Amino acid sequence: MGNLYIDGVGAPEKIRKALRELSINIDFDREATKGANSYLFFGTNRVIGTNVAVKFYYWGSDKTYHAEPQHLAQVQSPNILTIHSAALIDDDWAYFVTPYCQKGDVDDLLQKTCIGNHEAIDLASQVLSGLTHLHAQRFLHRDLKPSNIYIGDDNRAIIGDFGSVRRLPEGHDSLSASSHSVLYRPPETIRSNKYGYSGDVYQVGILLYQLLGGYLPYEETSWLSRHELKHYNALADPADKSIFVDQCIKSKIASSRILNMSTLPVWVPDSLKKVIKKATNVQPDKRFPTASAFMARLHQLRPDIRNWRIVDGYPTLPADVEFRIVEIDGIYKVQKNCTGNWRADNSFNSNTFDGLVCEINKKV
Repeated sequence: MGNLYIDGVGAPEKIRKALRELSINIDFDREATKGANSYLFFGTNRVIGTNVAVKFYYWGSDKTYHAEPQHLAQVQSPNILTIHSAALIDDDWAYFVTPYCQKGDVDDLLQKTCIGNHEAIDLASQVLSGLTHLHAQRFLHRDLKPSNIYIGDDNRAIIGDFGSVRRLPEGHDSLSASSHSVLYRPPETIRSNKYGYSGDVYQVGILLYQLLGGYLPYEETSWLSRHELKHYNALADPADKSIFVDQCIKSKIASSRILNMSTLPVWVPDSLKKVIKKATNVQPDKRFPTASAFMARLHQLRPDIRNWRIVDGYPTLPADVEFRIVEIDGIYKVQKNCTGNWRADNSFNSNTFDGLVCEINKKV
């Protein structure tokens, strides 16, 4: 047994038993802190020395919809996490053994840095590429969010966390929604609890919004109005508070009030905003019909998108001649870099941030 004290982990005994059995071949060293509805452990394969992750999840004993491990393992894509092995423990729990992505997930990436327009498009496109392979085998992911999209060693996006994946039976166009991550639930699941291929498209639309810098707070009370927050604070039972917040968020999702496009940086063009709005339309039949259609639209737009990003704290447009916007004594000014040194460029007329972005876009 490795550094992880298995008898001390906060998982049910049946999972601890499975960990002991797996520890014959895996030297476990730590337990992840993320994930309220599952258990994730990391270790090293004793035989071949590779780093692995073992995810235990509740599968619900309904084999009609469960994504059978042997079928899911046959889905081959550079944007889908490889499954080394998998098993059902009992009628409640199952697990997958996968590679461990040491660069973390998209949530980690967004916390560490501000990515550019092109990187946001590329990461979303890679997720959509992986999704086309899942959908081709009639798999629905149902929980596509930043913490479930991993970053590979070559910085590509990799779809992981298969605990919510379900197989859509032949002759069906939807199944029940995942109960996880209410913030990412499509509007139709609030009304009817039905989830189809367009639900995954919706979730990638939310992901693209976040990658481009859109505001989507994870703190539940951030979604409450002043009146709702007053009611929330008056509730004594934590369970009642949780139910109330959940209802408020679901109401906003159902009425398409979950995304605030005005929070996107000014350099995100209207063409990308239209893509997000289409992908997250409250009506499933008005979204992109497939993940591949969504991806094709992003590829079509990318050459005309200016690759603004934050570099050293400054909004910067990389090009043969780089431009960035700085604030000096409360006034926005432009600097350019063509020889390795930044210097003032006084050829711009605007004195507002938005105006300078517009001028730079026209000049480059």
